[in-house]
Formats: sequence, C-alpha cells, structure tokens
Amino acid sequence: MMIDALREHYTSAVGAEPHLHVMTNRSGKQVNVFEWPAGTSRLGDLHFYASAGASPPTVDQHQHAVELFTGVNRGGQDILEAFTTMTLNVRESGTRPQHAVFVTGDWRIIPGLKFTSWILTERPDAFMPTLDLGDAGHVVFLDAIPVFPEEAQYRHNNRTDDLFEIWEQTEMDSWDLGRSLPTGIQPAARSFSQWARTKARNLRS
Repeated sequence: MMIDALREHYTSAVGAEPHLHVMTNRSGKQVNVFEWPAGTSRLGDLHFYASAGASPPTVDQHQHAVELFTGVNRGGQDILEAFTTMTLNVRESGTRPQHAVFVTGDWRIIPGLKFTSWILTERPDAFMPTLDLGDAGHVVFLDAIPVFPEEAQYRHNNRTDDLFEIWEQTEMDSWDLGRSLPTGIQPAARSFSQWARTKARNLRS
C-alpha cells in the first residue's frame, strides 16, 4: 500500500517510526499525517510532520505524486492542524503542487503567529529523495515553510529567487517559528482597520 511505502521512506529519512494521525477537517475531508515529536528522530529538537495523500495517486511511471513535509521547532495540535489544513488545501486545489508555489490558509495559519501562508520548496540537499514506486510511478517531496504576509507580497512583486536570496543572505532558519521578518523586506503598513482597533483600545483604557 502507498501509505506503507511512505512510512518506510519517511522512517529511512528521519531514523524513527512515526505516529500516524487520520486528520479530518470541518468539511469532513480526511488525510493521513505522520508526526515525529521533538526528540524522537535524528532531527533532534525539531518536530517533523509529513503527509500521505497530498495529491492523487499516479497511474503510470511518467506521472508522479507529491507529498509534503515540514520540520519546525514547535509542536502540538495547532501545528498538526495547520499542516493538515495546508495539505488538504493543496489536494483540493486539483493541481499537482510544485516548487515555489504559495499555499494560503486562514488569516493566521498557526494561532498566535503572524504567518499567513506556506511556500512549497524543493530542498537543495538529499534529505528526502524521490520514492520510486516502479510501475506505479514515483513520489517527490516538497518542504513546506510558513511565511509572513510581507514575504508573500515581496514574492508577488519580485521573483521567487529574490526571496530565496534574501533568506540565504540573512541565514533564515525555516524551522524557526519564532523568527523575525528578514532584513530587506519591509514590514507591512498598518491598515485602517488595524489603526481603528488600536485607537478604540486606547480610548477604553
């Protein structure tokens, strides 16, 4: 079965057996998500999540499925649910996910944090190699990185490589959910509604 092949492949990459969650969203859509809590794999202090069902199964060797993963320095139900929502958004879009594609979520994809979307990227290393399924095709894997709205807007106005170059120059740690907006990208100006809410709070205090 595909899920068994994925489990074995992920286990080979991170060096430990995962927990399997069958996640269901509010619309009743389901997807399988593997989880490795911090300290249970060779990734050390990182929590690792990986999908099983982010794209439809392939039908021949010239086609490929895509699965998603993310490694972050904070775990818990909110991260699991955020990753699930992103994975289901990708699957329900009806298109096969590709490198440098942005996946938007709710206003805040992770409660309490300012990230508003994910970017799917091909890792430059061999951390998660392609999974060959023989006559059933193959599976490629994309790293999902949470991004700030300013980073998404910067990418909209420039090239993806320009954003990646800023990340490289500032040595951005994609796993750090406490990271700041990198130097070189301007913070977004406050909207009128944000200003009005702040003003109202000040008047009440």
